[in-house]
Amino acid sequence: MTKPARTRRADPALDIFRRHIGARVTFIGFAAERGAVEHGVVVDVDHRMVYVDYGYPNPVCTELGNAIATHPSNLRLETTAAAVDHCAHCGSAVRPGPVFLAPR
Repeated sequence: MTKPARTRRADPALDIFRRHIGARVTFIGFAAERGAVEHGVVVDVDHRMVYVDYGYPNPVCTELGNAIATHPSNLRLETTAAAVDHCAHCGSAVRPGPVFLAPR
């Protein structure tokens, strides 16, 4: 018997991708031995999946545009360094402007 969804712990792999939205990733699925390796960019993360833009439209859910849901176990970050345009503390996108230039 499985636990109800509300009591399950969040997948720690999702937190890694949540901090790296905008980072490049490599898809290495179960068919990788046949050459099925793709490169894309993380565009969103929900409670279960990572949404990656592989550069072509989503063939199943056209309302998602180029974002395709991918399980985090099939993804590898191409670089572990945080992106320059992301906050090192929370991972959110840093938008240059007077707010971030003000002394703290």
